[in-house]
Amino acid sequence: MTGLTEAQVRALADSYPDGASAETPTSWYDYVAVINCHQNSPEQPRLELCGSAIVYCEIYAPSSPGPYAIIFRRVADASGPLGGWESVAPTCFTPFVPTRSGEPAEELTEAMIVEQFHKTQFALPEAVIQPPDGSTLVNLPVYFELAWPDAGFEPSEVDTTTLVGRQVRIRPTLAGVSYVTGDGRTIGPTTSLGGPYPHGDITHEYTAAAELAPYISVEYGGEVSVDGGSWTTIPSTATVDGPAVPLQVLTSRNRLYNN
Repeated sequence: MTGLTEAQVRALADSYPDGASAETPTSWYDYVAVINCHQNSPEQPRLELCGSAIVYCEIYAPSSPGPYAIIFRRVADASGPLGGWESVAPTCFTPFVPTRSGEPAEELTEAMIVEQFHKTQFALPEAVIQPPDGSTLVNLPVYFELAWPDAGFEPSEVDTTTLVGRQVRIRPTLAGVSYVTGDGRTIGPTTSLGGPYPHGDITHEYTAAAELAPYISVEYGGEVSVDGGSWTTIPSTATVDGPAVPLQVLTSRNRLYNN
């Protein structure tokens, strides 16, 4: 049994307790859609997203957004809830469950997803430079490598949040890397992460002595999955600069000694 259709779910917003109506909303129903997984409850309706809830709707209601959920409601008024949660019916049209009588469900929009994407705590790209120890010589190739820190979300890691009652997973992708050398030059954008001597493909030779602060800038793209659905591309990017690395460029002179 797939439960309520989309039209029936939307119609719940027009339902009121006895003695109340949209014209005299002295009381109303609060609604919540609890995804049908064992850890979930009306207090934590999306704590778990299990495969069975997704697959059920894919099989029995393929035109629905899913996942399979149980609709609960409780009576409330201006003072707060007047009773406990009671089960209403199951549905595969979970996103359309209203928040309360008279208020249809707030639907997830692309703009909400893009805004959340830009709130992602992206990993700050760290520049690893060789020769090490923060110094190099004029005209000596310097090798750059991008290292991901433990903090933040790097490409392919998944950040999970809830927007308007729906589980939204955001997975950053690598759109481009720019190596800012500190002397007015930039290598990239490229998709290369560089590497150490002798095989690294991101190198730069400094032509004058200087004290510089090179860094790496990453342009992140992103993908989104809603309620366990397939991944789709987010139509936006975000550029994040990593911390600068102190680098001293030195000169070397040859001298002849008469022993």
